[in-house]
Amino acid sequence: MKESTIHFCRLPAAGVQLHMAQAGQGSPVLLLHGFPDHWRLWEPLMDALATGHHLTAPDLRGINLSDKPSAVADYGIRHLVNDVVALIAQLGGRCALVGHDWGGMLAWAVAALHPDRVSRLVVFNAPHPCRFAEQLKADPAQRAASGYVRRLCEPGAESRLAERQFELLWAVRSGGRDDQGERAHCTAAWSQPGALTGALNWYRALDFDAALSPTGIMSVPDLMGASGVVDVPTLVVWGDRDGSFPAQCLDGLERWVPRLRIHRETEGGHWLLREQPALAADLLASFLAEEF
Repeated sequence: MKESTIHFCRLPAAGVQLHMAQAGQGSPVLLLHGFPDHWRLWEPLMDALATGHHLTAPDLRGINLSDKPSAVADYGIRHLVNDVVALIAQLGGRCALVGHDWGGMLAWAVAALHPDRVSRLVVFNAPHPCRFAEQLKADPAQRAASGYVRRLCEPGAESRLAERQFELLWAVRSGGRDDQGERAHCTAAWSQPGALTGALNWYRALDFDAALSPTGIMSVPDLMGASGVVDVPTLVVWGDRDGSFPAQCLDGLERWVPRLRIHRETEGGHWLLREQPALAADLLASFLAEEF
């Protein structure tokens, strides 16, 4: 992206100030990154979509240059949802919501709890919270794939992740691609004081043990009593080579998402946004342009 096409600001959310990148003019689109990303995940898409759309990509609470509350409880899903709703209010009260990974699960929660705020929803490789809870309870493959969550919640996880210039985080994030410029940006974000703890507190605030109990729970993350139904036009883009979320996460999704479209990439992985940015931009642009 050309430097002149993007600008940065800080906006108030639910008791925190969030740093964000913005570009373009037109209909509002809010882009939510996951772990271990920050706003730059969306940069290639922002360049492609800046004509006709006003794109906002925040560093979510605890991440990079945004505020980092110290208590684990400050990263509960209620606070995360309220952050997004506060941003949407400042973007005109309603917008297209796009999320990946943790940002995708947060986008699901916002759309389930505040459908009047979401004109359409796009999720890249993030399971619906109700389907994810089912998978954790019933599917050994999903439980095995989600084992990293317990490791991220352990005391000292920050120190282990920071070893050798964040070697482990970069290995996960890069998918084997040697992009030293991107690595420098990620290292700078992970090195911000408190940023690793903020990112890990998203996981620590989950009730993961309850999800793995014999009775299980209705959704992960918790939807605070909502049914999980997302009655807005929804596109799910899924890279099948995802080591964290098997494609079975898509099974039966229509139970909660009546206006659903799914695009699967058999050769894509969890970071399809980085692997095939042109494809991701085309899919998103086409969906945003449709009349519903």
